[in-house]
Amino acid sequence: MTRTKAPNPSDAVKSLESLFEAAHAEGRTALTEPEVYAVLKGLGLRVPAHRVITAKTKPALDGEAGNILREFPGEKVVLKIASSKTLHKTDEGAVCVVSKEEFEVKKALLDMRGRFPHAEGVLACEFVEHTVFSLGHELILGGRQDEAFGPVLSLGVGGTHAEEASAALKPGIVPAIAPLKLLEETGGWQGFLDRAWVWRYASGKVRGSKRAVEDSALKDWLEAFAKLLLAYQDLAPWGQVPAGGSKWAIDEIEVNPLAVSPQGLIALDGLLRFRPAMKLARVPPTAKAVGALLKPSSVAVAGVSEKMNMGRVILRNVISAGFDRSRLFVLKDHPAEIDGVRCFRDCSSFPITVDLLVVAVPSKDAPRLIRESAASGKVMSVCLISAGIGEKAGTENLEAQAVEALAEAKRINPDFGVNGGNSLGIISARAKIDTFFIPTYKQSAPYKAEKPGPIAFISQSGAFAISVMDRQPWLRPLYCVSVGNQLDISVVDYAQHVLEDEGVKVVLVYLEGFKPGDGLALARTALRAKRLGKTLVVYKGGRTPAGTGAAKGHTASLAGDFAVARSALSAAGALVAETFDDFDDLSAMALLAAKTRPRGGRAFFISNAGFEAVGMADSVSPKGPLKADIPGHALKERLAAVLKEFGLDAIIDVRNPLDVTPMANDAALIKLADAALSSDEVDVLLLSPVPLTPAMQTLPAGPGHPEDFLGKASLVKELKGLMERHKKPVLFCVSSGRLYDPYVKYAQEQGAAVFRAADRAARALARYVQVLDLAP
Repeated sequence: MTRTKAPNPSDAVKSLESLFEAAHAEGRTALTEPEVYAVLKGLGLRVPAHRVITAKTKPALDGEAGNILREFPGEKVVLKIASSKTLHKTDEGAVCVVSKEEFEVKKALLDMRGRFPHAEGVLACEFVEHTVFSLGHELILGGRQDEAFGPVLSLGVGGTHAEEASAALKPGIVPAIAPLKLLEETGGWQGFLDRAWVWRYASGKVRGSKRAVEDSALKDWLEAFAKLLLAYQDLAPWGQVPAGGSKWAIDEIEVNPLAVSPQGLIALDGLLRFRPAMKLARVPPTAKAVGALLKPSSVAVAGVSEKMNMGRVILRNVISAGFDRSRLFVLKDHPAEIDGVRCFRDCSSFPITVDLLVVAVPSKDAPRLIRESAASGKVMSVCLISAGIGEKAGTENLEAQAVEALAEAKRINPDFGVNGGNSLGIISARAKIDTFFIPTYKQSAPYKAEKPGPIAFISQSGAFAISVMDRQPWLRPLYCVSVGNQLDISVVDYAQHVLEDEGVKVVLVYLEGFKPGDGLALARTALRAKRLGKTLVVYKGGRTPAGTGAAKGHTASLAGDFAVARSALSAAGALVAETFDDFDDLSAMALLAAKTRPRGGRAFFISNAGFEAVGMADSVSPKGPLKADIPGHALKERLAAVLKEFGLDAIIDVRNPLDVTPMANDAALIKLADAALSSDEVDVLLLSPVPLTPAMQTLPAGPGHPEDFLGKASLVKELKGLMERHKKPVLFCVSSGRLYDPYVKYAQEQGAAVFRAADRAARALARYVQVLDLAP
């Protein structure tokens, strides 16, 4: 079992072309295992000694048994079917390990041939000694094409238990995933190995383990797989295939297990599926097209009725947002004004060029309006509110009409752009517009253009956006875009554009599906955001794994669409939310950090409830991003003096987290917070007073009680001053019910990031510190 270097590994890559041609001519979409071994061996990678047995008769099989006994080393031999159709051989009972005895080998060959008569043959392989069911000793190395991210590699727990073991671990732990086009921007191969949890066991970095193989050995495999995937990839927006590139693409390649043997890494199975390369072309919109939608200086609305309808609500919301009525028009054959806004029968009649036409008409009329608006030369962009264009079964023809209308519009004006369809609308404080069709009386906090926050909210779902803003009215985004079906401009196009706005410090993104190449573009947006000191928060919906099933390998399941997105975006510096609650919490954390960025992960925790102190302590692990160290001498003395001043020293010791009990009043908490923030040992403060204690002012003035957190000295009134004075962030927690909503609202108005549970606040802080590389 010697490792033979090919004279020129590029020859092995090129040899696939003829293999694919021959296999395709036979009606195959996958190579056989012996063919995969030949490719790997040609790349200088180690494979087991093997022999393909095509004989079917007993005498011929008996003769082959003799060859096996003579040629293969060791006391055992592995027999499995050689078939391009049966990819999961173990599941089909198509693999057996037998002792190297003549009777046993002959019996196994006859049995295999009898049970699988249509297989191309039987593959006999040497038995490679290695440790099974041991972390790091059986790996799965795979690669596939991803429409959003391009070619990707993955490394995880291998063997027959690969999927079960991976499913039992926390999401995102395994496999490690690397989009090849992002490799150099996210630490290269070494950065990939450092992120690969399973490789910590193989490389001896886990306590009690020993290094079983060198990093360089695995890098040989990674580089070889990368060469194959890049040579046989789809023609897509993430990069052109070099001249002479193949018409074939590797759909999936996998070695499972890639075993750690005494001789090094060796493939004990191989899978390679291929298909014709796809041309995933997409022409991105111009900056002018996106700018016309986000910062229009003139607006028109189509679909406005004299009676109240969706278009009329949009018109009134635009007026309410403060947009100049002299530059606002209604597209309608109507002699009078509507809500004081002039009406025009067609686009050509507009007195000036309209930057944004909001279309709220029946979907069947949408393609016509797209054509007419572009042909008029008077409209720069369309926000298509109309739904039922492609997202509903039976509307595919309407979608095709809209796509053709858009293509025709862009031929007339390359800077023409369309948002939607099925869009809720666009909000822009820059332009003072609100084209959402939600009446103000249905909103907890109707949109106002004054004093927006440094946030851009780009959501494929309009309902998600308004739900988040209704729950968190303090967000007040500078831009909020409901992108809908991404007929033209995508979620990622908007995210790239708004990131360059100096007023935007946080970009919130909700999306369900990527356009071709957009995953890679969003990851690069996250990298740029990190360089600019900004933050990208992402919730990716539509998490059903792509390509699972018997016809595909483990890689398609383990490294499905969401797993790739989560891994790539996190590695690039985005905060990827696992749940809707996560999205709310990470948004609050990112907005707080935009105002006062933590310098590191050294946290101090204060609560007046023991359960919260315990919960906060549980958020800190020895190797985690957050540190909650015991206070040093100077800080300890200052905290102890405060406790003594308020008579709390008899029941409280100085520690971190600091449980001050319900006996602590506002003044004590203010002084303790001030002491912690004054210390050079503390980067961020998590302050969590349960408001039900009678010692604190947590209710507004009212009948039946003496409290008044606005009229009397209170902790919540001091939050803004504490943060401004010390220039450190404060996470404020209020674990309570609706009675204390006024208290929460006031804290939010002071610029605090308010959470309703201390453990959620601690998790959000830990994620932020970890992803932004702020850990001490």
